[in-house]
Amino acid sequence: MNQSTGYVKGSTFLHRLNPAVKLFALVFALVAAIIWSKWYFSLALLIGVVIAYKIGRIPIGLKTGRIRFLLTFSAFILIVQLIAVQNGMVIFYLFPPVGTIGPYFPVTTFGLERALLFSLRFILIVFSSKLFVAVTDPTLLAHALTDLGLSYRYSFALVIALRFLPFFDIETESVRMAQQSRGFSPKIGSPSELLRTIRMTFYPLLVSALSKANSLTMSMDGRGFGYSKKRTYVRKSKWRTTDWLVLVFSIGLLFVSVFLWIGLIPSIFS
Repeated sequence: MNQSTGYVKGSTFLHRLNPAVKLFALVFALVAAIIWSKWYFSLALLIGVVIAYKIGRIPIGLKTGRIRFLLTFSAFILIVQLIAVQNGMVIFYLFPPVGTIGPYFPVTTFGLERALLFSLRFILIVFSSKLFVAVTDPTLLAHALTDLGLSYRYSFALVIALRFLPFFDIETESVRMAQQSRGFSPKIGSPSELLRTIRMTFYPLLVSALSKANSLTMSMDGRGFGYSKKRTYVRKSKWRTTDWLVLVFSIGLLFVSVFLWIGLIPSIFS
């Protein structure tokens, strides 16, 4: 795994797809999930993403701290929605009646649907974006976007942004290890401890990010980036028949979600 970009080298079907097609497929799938706001549609897309992880031979990393945190946050979203949305028929109570106390926090049919929808949609966005980064070569992505007519300045801005996301993760881990070696233990028990932990973590990250950006700028200036309006590439992305098929399928998925939303296609679950 390339620790500087998050890209995992491979030769699977997903790796060979044109990067622009993968980007369009990601955007169309997420827009479709937003347009047709049904929890079972988001669940079906999420199952498709999990299958794509298997096809691309990319580990989901359920045991990593970051994924556990994201799943925990998704569960938090689900619980908040269950408590906050009380429209619809009551199914059960989170706090059942005990003697003369309760019941409290009713879980309704509409509340359960909204809770599953927002929770699954959050996991879908995170996992699908992580998969896109893992199977997409940044250099080929830059060429694919430039090949579509986008200025190479903007395509490289996107690539650099993708490169910086794993960088912050690595730097955060470095800062934590440095703090532990100096006997500092982050605590969030009180607001003052939380602010101190944020300050002790955020400032080193900000300084490191600015230093990295300055080094990157000097390196790009030294290599004459932006001198010419056109840029050549050593490695270029290609369009194949499978790329067109995946693109047509993605556009079809988007149109189906629109037709389901406006009612031109009757839903079997309604």
